[in-house]
Amino acid sequence: MLAACAGGEPTASTADAARRSASGASVSSGADCLAPQVLAALGFAGAGAGSTAHPDVPEAGLVPDGFTAVSAVLCTTGETLTDAAGRWAAVTATRLEGDVRPLITALTASSTVPAAGTSAAPCGEDARRSDLWLVDALGAAVRVALPSGGCGTLPVAVSEGLDALDAVDVEHYPVELVGPRATAAPTGG
Repeated sequence: MLAACAGGEPTASTADAARRSASGASVSSGADCLAPQVLAALGFAGAGAGSTAHPDVPEAGLVPDGFTAVSAVLCTTGETLTDAAGRWAAVTATRLEGDVRPLITALTASSTVPAAGTSAAPCGEDARRSDLWLVDALGAAVRVALPSGGCGTLPVAVSEGLDALDAVDVEHYPVELVGPRATAAPTGG
């Protein structure tokens, strides 16, 4: 629209980006399970607040019209990792490939689409959480809204769509220290 106000014609990419954002989730340059908004959705509210390593990403939304996904990245909680500092709650990033059409069909079905303007119910402390990205052939990605805000068990159709895909890469990232390693107290000499 700004190009039209300046007397020029909007470019195809500008018009396409405007159409996509108006009809669904915003397109991002790539999937990021450690972006501050994703960590907050996964229950790690302060985990990425001061970090600049992972830029902000758009809010999750509906699959945009015309976005052609070829893979998915599922971000989940529930794993723990241990290192010299102690035990960490982790985010697992799983890259999934295969026929994404059943997953997209499940995500766009009226029974699984989150109602507009509703927020997810509070998620129990021990409940597994999920956040999902769909990725196109060039690596552009959209965060898609999951039923129940990704809290707990996903609807059967969504789970089956995810299960039908092949996990081609799985990474675990420590996010929050939940059990510091006990250190030996110094002894007096």
